[in-house]
Amino acid sequence: MVLATSLWGSFAALPARAAIETDPEVLYQTMRRAYDEGAGKGWPFASELYYQSTVFDAGRAYSLFRPDDAQYGEVAILTVDVATQLHYNPLVNNDAALWYVLEASDWVSKNADVQHVAEAKALLQRTSAGENDPNFLAQQAEQDALANAADFHRDGDALVELIVTDVRAYNLTHDAQYRSLLLDHAADPTLPLVRVPDPESTEMFSIAERALTEAGFSEADRANARTIKYRRDHTPELKLIGRVSAIPRELRLTRTAPADEYFGNLKMSPLGVHNEVVRINKYLDVGWGAQMASDALQLDSSVEDWQKQYPHDFTLPRNLLDLYKLLMRVATPTTREAATRVKYLLLVQYANSPQAQELSAS
Repeated sequence: MVLATSLWGSFAALPARAAIETDPEVLYQTMRRAYDEGAGKGWPFASELYYQSTVFDAGRAYSLFRPDDAQYGEVAILTVDVATQLHYNPLVNNDAALWYVLEASDWVSKNADVQHVAEAKALLQRTSAGENDPNFLAQQAEQDALANAADFHRDGDALVELIVTDVRAYNLTHDAQYRSLLLDHAADPTLPLVRVPDPESTEMFSIAERALTEAGFSEADRANARTIKYRRDHTPELKLIGRVSAIPRELRLTRTAPADEYFGNLKMSPLGVHNEVVRINKYLDVGWGAQMASDALQLDSSVEDWQKQYPHDFTLPRNLLDLYKLLMRVATPTTREAATRVKYLLLVQYANSPQAQELSAS
């Protein structure tokens, strides 16, 4: 793993303070700790992923609040490095940071040394290629997950990423090939099924059960499903109906946008966003339609700003789905264009949310 060592001295003397999600200096300290922890553990896949997340968070904060800071470029180069090493794919990655990865790649492609310019151009091309083609994006995600499994010598968490990829690719495209790949990977005795996170774990077992009882599955699918059932029946931890990952209160506070934070041109708070959705929909109910386009686009600006600053906010997927439906109801060329962007953001970067699954099913 790489780290731009020129950054270390700049923050060494920073005083301890509350972890604020949008503070570049605090997020850099988190990145530094993640690097130290990963190095101490010998960089298993999970540590690499965590470090990547902290790099993205720090870079995002510099972009939003200190774009002219000299450290912006240093963290942008780090972003390109870690995204390249970990075969970054927006469908599988849980950081909802595609906009920043694209921005960092563009900056590095124009400002860095020859090696990093080549890396950045390649990353920019591959992360842009799937934006308008879900099938290509899903295929690319599968290739990236297989590459990580190989690069990390079939590390258990890298293998689990295959399951996450297959579930999300199937939900995005409804292509049965990803359903078959899911069953094939889950039947592998070296893949630790107990580590598969929800909701992908629930969907994995649901597909396996359907393969045993429904038409439309191959004989190979059914054989793999029987293996998965056997593994589940003989692994006590897998008999649990569901598992909940508790988030410490301190971390939850840094991930959720504060009630008094204001976003977009109209400076709407999270509650203000909700109220504006309700207000605009009432006008649409009585036929105002295109007359609400300007208000709808202002609302879109607020939600976009919110997402960029607090991408881990667990309330965002619901707000994104509400916004998408509203933009489609207004039904002008500009709101449809905005709705397409919101749909992609929800389906790809929040692919594990119930709202993404609801939109995909519709």
